[in-house]
Amino acid sequence: MQPEIAQQPVATLTGLYRGKFGGLDPLTINTPLTRDEVRRNPIFYELDLHPELSDDNLIIDIIYDNLSPMRMLDLHRGTDIPRGVRFWPDWFDIPPYEEMHDIDGRRVYPRAPGIHTIQIRTGRRKFAQMGRVRDFSPANGDG
Repeated sequence: MQPEIAQQPVATLTGLYRGKFGGLDPLTINTPLTRDEVRRNPIFYELDLHPELSDDNLIIDIIYDNLSPMRMLDLHRGTDIPRGVRFWPDWFDIPPYEEMHDIDGRRVYPRAPGIHTIQIRTGRRKFAQMGRVRDFSPANGDG
């Protein structure tokens, strides 16, 4: 019987940033979003792509304040992500509503200034997944 090898994530989040006129500024607990930034600016993130899985295509979902996942575009190696690129930057917009309900039914205020939770799920994109449920299991490189 072969010993099981732990699956490595296909990508790991290495940075989360606010977009500013002069460039990108890291988001931390000590530097939360301001009201103006929440209304106008996208959130940038950087992924460290696993070097041994460098030919795999990616699926990415963003979960902001425990809301339903925002499905990002599938990324294809050689077209969307050039081959050999290790770090991949991308961005998303904050939901445009003052008040929403999260997946547990609680009220959340995505456009309020302050600290928000952001989860980024990554996985390998399989050809059979196109247009169907996406697989973010650990066996599929969930990060």
